[in-house]
Amino acid sequence: MLWEADKSLFEFLTLYLNPPWLNHISEVIGDPASFKLPIIVFMLLYYWLNSPRFVRFIIYVVLLLILSEQTAQLLKHIVARPRPAIDWLVYADPHALGFPSAHALNTTAFAYFAARWFGKSFLWFLPIPLLIGLARIFANHHYPLDVVAGWFFGYTVAACFWLVLSRWRAVSAPQ
Repeated sequence: MLWEADKSLFEFLTLYLNPPWLNHISEVIGDPASFKLPIIVFMLLYYWLNSPRFVRFIIYVVLLLILSEQTAQLLKHIVARPRPAIDWLVYADPHALGFPSAHALNTTAFAYFAARWFGKSFLWFLPIPLLIGLARIFANHHYPLDVVAGWFFGYTVAACFWLVLSRWRAVSAPQ
């Protein structure tokens, strides 16, 4: 029942609210290569402004993204829901799984971690996962529920990671 409602919403969004230009922009937004330059600029600026903390930030982000990606892959194999393009017979890999969206999960985890790391509101970083998640729907790679689940699990993984990290840093801090 829930899957069918999700498919109906996806069909409405992609058939009636997805002109070709939006589909193209969504493909570009969902391509990690599109973000290489902004990431490099951010990393150089952050290193220049705060080099001792930079190394810890990179290590923690890498660990978080490994954890979030593995969580996404585990959930994909447990749920085993195919991507919408497979149902529409336009996707090349018939084994590609869609639930949850790893893009949505990973960007939400990063946004949560960055908000906590920089002492900002999560709402300040929220446009990143929202934009990526919507782009995945309009690029025909995920159903809306795949993206919502990605946001939920990304937030959950990052919150747990931050809790463990905070406790570990409190225990290992010099007295």
